[in-house]
Amino acid sequence: MKPNNPMKQLEQWKANHQQEKINRFVREMNQTDSRSPQIEETPKTQQETQETTKGKGKGKLSLTPLAFAYAQINRQFQLILESNQRCLDVYPDDFHHKLKMRSEMADLVERLKAGGKLFNALAKSQGANLTKDNAGTLKDFNQANGYLIYKFNEVIEQIDRLNIERVENEKLQGVSNE
Repeated sequence: MKPNNPMKQLEQWKANHQQEKINRFVREMNQTDSRSPQIEETPKTQQETQETTKGKGKGKLSLTPLAFAYAQINRQFQLILESNQRCLDVYPDDFHHKLKMRSEMADLVERLKAGGKLFNALAKSQGANLTKDNAGTLKDFNQANGYLIYKFNEVIEQIDRLNIERVENEKLQGVSNE
């Protein structure tokens, strides 16, 4: 029987969903055992090694308290990512709106970076005159600026990936239609 209270429905859904995850994990673990063939990892090429080394610093979000403090904003960014994917899947002809959003976000990122550099340069010019309170404010600003830049870049990178996927799908459909 389904409860009428929405909160109870949510709790019941969470319990069922969690149990499904556990059951799936147990099934996967039971399917793999020591008798299954072990796949050896092939050594990486020099280019692959360089790419992974380069990628580590790019877009890296340090352990900032903002990543945990802004749960609702994180959720909104997650919804944007899901919306982008859904747009490609359901409305591929309207993906140009996502490309427009991408260019707007890229512009915002550039402005945030430039503003951050300016703000930090002004703070450095103050030198010893910077009070402890102002130094704390500068640190908070840099954290917030870095957080927003990181989140916007996440969306930009996803839209880039989806656009490549869209173009490849259009090429494949063009070949199959001929």
